[in-house]
Amino acid sequence: MFSAMSLALISGVPASAASLTVCASGCQYSTIQAAVNAANPGDQISVGPGTYAENVVIPITISIMGSGPTTVVYPAVNGPKCGDSPGAGTLCTGSSTVFLVQADNVTIANLRIEGANPNLTGGVMVGGASVNARNGIVDDFRNYPTVYDGLTVQDVIMSDIYHRGIYEASGGSGFRFVDNTVSNVQGSAESVAIFNFGGSGLIEGNTVSAANDAISANWSGGTQFLDNTVVDSGSGIHTDNSGWSGTPDVIEGNTIENCTTGGYGIFTYAQDGVVTVSNNVVRGCYVGLAVFGSALAPGSATGVSTAFVGNMVSGRGAKTTDPTGTYGVYIVTDVLYYGYANASATLTGNSISGFGTGFFASQTVADPISQLGPPAGDVVVTANNNNIVRNDVGANGETGVTVDATSNWWGCSSGPGHNGCDSATGVSFEPWLMHSVRLSAY
Repeated sequence: MFSAMSLALISGVPASAASLTVCASGCQYSTIQAAVNAANPGDQISVGPGTYAENVVIPITISIMGSGPTTVVYPAVNGPKCGDSPGAGTLCTGSSTVFLVQADNVTIANLRIEGANPNLTGGVMVGGASVNARNGIVDDFRNYPTVYDGLTVQDVIMSDIYHRGIYEASGGSGFRFVDNTVSNVQGSAESVAIFNFGGSGLIEGNTVSAANDAISANWSGGTQFLDNTVVDSGSGIHTDNSGWSGTPDVIEGNTIENCTTGGYGIFTYAQDGVVTVSNNVVRGCYVGLAVFGSALAPGSATGVSTAFVGNMVSGRGAKTTDPTGTYGVYIVTDVLYYGYANASATLTGNSISGFGTGFFASQTVADPISQLGPPAGDVVVTANNNNIVRNDVGANGETGVTVDATSNWWGCSSGPGHNGCDSATGVSFEPWLMHSVRLSAY
């Protein structure tokens, strides 16, 4: 149980705030919602051990503190899918959300959320569980432009959620998602375990497993992804359209392992500001690190770089059905279904090994559906002082790209393509290093 002082430190509310208690018997309240309804802004709700079947709506600034994994909250109603439409949305009609946040500076901490309620029928089988909850903890974005700031989710164990696990959805600032464990969020191609849309804050020390999309941000105004661990998921960490506010995202110190078939470790997508990807470990993914465009339209910028620094990337054990193999670093102008854009990256002090291709740079056909024109967009890559070894192909720069791959270690002193060194085509690689680069982070 948290002390009054630790509650104040986590939630940011005064230690003198009123405390309300919830437990199965003998407490002020037997349900979390009843305590929320009775609370005043700034109060703290302590929830004792037990099981609680509730869909809690939080309209005021409060802290809800459990007693650890013995405080278990299930959804009270079944609503994982909202019909069969894949694009139904997070808070679609009929959705079941365990905690819906409608206020600033709400803290939810030290409890367990289980999205498969054994007492409900009509669940959807996902990952071996009959899932009833569409969402775990979500900021209510339906009253936009009202924005809720300061959501803290800490030391929460969450499992068996269909669509969104922990979601800063309103574009609020100052959120903190810290030291949570989230598993089995993979009901559809839109499922995300931990997600920020439009806001800025901290995602640190979380462990995510068995997720379609583990940890991501879209239109981020400055998100720090620090020291998270992702296993057995379709993608590890990515940030899309970031930097609109001028504050860059940082992806540092994370470990991504054992991606599902065709899975990506860390990637950036169409960002407006420089994203730094540093000191991460990515193992066993089809693509280790990637950039999909970095400007909103051809010619709109010379290229907003992603900086890959000090990462260790290994393709050993990657699952793929692609006969062309796997990719350590994948840099393309393709912005998937939204055309193409300039793509730019710098690589410094990285270790890239065990892939079909160590790093790949390409101008690509823009839209695989409508085929909007020929390959286009500028690709500019600077890759120096990296170890690029034990790949089938060290580097491949396709026609039209500019890749400075000088001063790298290719596995032997003879240089690319000789005596066991990785090969390099379509890139500038002279001079090369005569010895490997020591990676200080490892």
